[in-house]
Amino acid sequence: MRKSETTGSLAGRLALLRAARPALYATVVFSVVANLLLLVSPIYMLQIYDRVITSGSFDALLWLTVIAVFLLAVYGAAEAGRRRSLALAGSALETGLAPKIFSAFERIPGSGLELERDLRRLRQVKAQFEHGGLLPWIDLPFAPLFIVVLFFIHPLLGAFGLVGAVLVLAVALVAELSTRQSNEIASGLDGEVSDFVAGLSRQRSALVAMGLVPSAFRKWALKSANVKTFSEASGRANNAFAAAARAVRQSLQVGILAAGAALALSQEVSLGAIVAGSIILARALAPIDQIVGGWRQSAQARRALDQIGLRVTNASDAQASATSLPRPEPILKLDRLSIAAPGSDQPLLRPFSFEISEGHIVALLGPNGCGKTCLLQTLAGAWPTLDGQVVLGGRSVHDWEGADRGRHVGYVPQEVEIFPGTVRENISRFTECEDADLFKASMAASAHEFILSLPDGYETVVGTGGRHLSAGQRQLIGLARALFGDPVVLLLDEPTANLDSGAVTAFLKVIKQTSQAGVMVIAATHDIRFVQASNTSLVIKQGSVIAADSQKYLAAITPNSDSSIEKQA
Repeated sequence: MRKSETTGSLAGRLALLRAARPALYATVVFSVVANLLLLVSPIYMLQIYDRVITSGSFDALLWLTVIAVFLLAVYGAAEAGRRRSLALAGSALETGLAPKIFSAFERIPGSGLELERDLRRLRQVKAQFEHGGLLPWIDLPFAPLFIVVLFFIHPLLGAFGLVGAVLVLAVALVAELSTRQSNEIASGLDGEVSDFVAGLSRQRSALVAMGLVPSAFRKWALKSANVKTFSEASGRANNAFAAAARAVRQSLQVGILAAGAALALSQEVSLGAIVAGSIILARALAPIDQIVGGWRQSAQARRALDQIGLRVTNASDAQASATSLPRPEPILKLDRLSIAAPGSDQPLLRPFSFEISEGHIVALLGPNGCGKTCLLQTLAGAWPTLDGQVVLGGRSVHDWEGADRGRHVGYVPQEVEIFPGTVRENISRFTECEDADLFKASMAASAHEFILSLPDGYETVVGTGGRHLSAGQRQLIGLARALFGDPVVLLLDEPTANLDSGAVTAFLKVIKQTSQAGVMVIAATHDIRFVQASNTSLVIKQGSVIAADSQKYLAAITPNSDSSIEKQA
């Protein structure tokens, strides 16, 4: 059996609902009380017709009414309680699954888009809980109870109710089989449209500059039209089955009234049994009818839960020690390291070994697409190795719990993304810190002065919805964030790409000072000025990694006038 099938099983879903079980148990208890008390109305009707009207007793009418009202008040409390419990179950589910989703985001390479998708799926599942979408499924097991009560009133009424329940249930099953595929296609296409729009939002400047907005709109409209086609087809089918289920249910209501009246005329049941039988049949069929009406939403929530389960299950279950380890010795060993792009088993870099020690500056050189960025992300622990290992201070970075390891690693990607929040939060990695530590990192990155020039200084809100920063400013904040907390190793991807010549000079000074403080610096670069400041160059060519003394390497090549070594490397 495939893993996706296992995850989509009932057992798999129950495992995902583990955090919500206490609230679900409470929901079931309240549901038992509520469903039993639904019998109050038909029993009251039977007593009115069979006792009160025949006896003419006002006292019996009064006390029966008082008892019925009291029990219905209890029913109201039980109904409110189960809805509240179900909402709490949704919150507990979010609390239990959200950390696992973020853990999967951390452990599975190339899962940037999946984080947003999984959180959207989680909100969809939570909404199903909060809006009571699970209540008809919880009520469904009580339908046989009402059918049994009908049998007690009269076997013919019970048989009529049983046949009616089977008919409505058959409509539900046909609805599932007929709409499953179109629902799945519509859901998948809708996710693609959401991803497309998210991509457009991140590229607004390029779209506007090159006049691509009309083209983007046409592309979006085409994708949306596909979603609309399948969504409308699915909606028509769901509406048709819901209408059929309601028509069958109403016909059954008429039928049981006619059957009850015929039995009453034959003096086999009392007049109260006519009304009571109709009410009880309605209670038995209500959850099936509601399930058919909300089938689409239930199917989408079930599918979303299965997709979350597949992602969570695929994430590594190995839990590293929660004990924070001391600052590692500044030695980075690459032992027979071989790497590949995520999802591929073809080596991007063939096995090689290398050791970097305290205060060493290493330049990664090679043409675009040779694997420099992939190597940096592997050294950071963000991507797994294909073979071999990366050892920092005697500990494999891929076996080290991410939050603890990250305290000792500084990483600046090629395209620095500023997280939504204040400048202070971005530099401090969203942790509480002393001002002295914050200023130390920003000053080391030569970012302090420009931050003070912002409207609110370190409290300026940046990122989505905040103040716009230039690429160079983002680079400086990213460098300050990487230097925060005195890391042991600093990993940089094209660090001078967005800096002018004056900023590059200041940056190289920062790198020199950082290495003199004992930090190991590794940077992927095309800038000969950085190579001149480095001790060692790792040259990547056709999947092989060759180590060379930077000065000797520079002496062996002829640099371009634009300070680039792209062709020579």
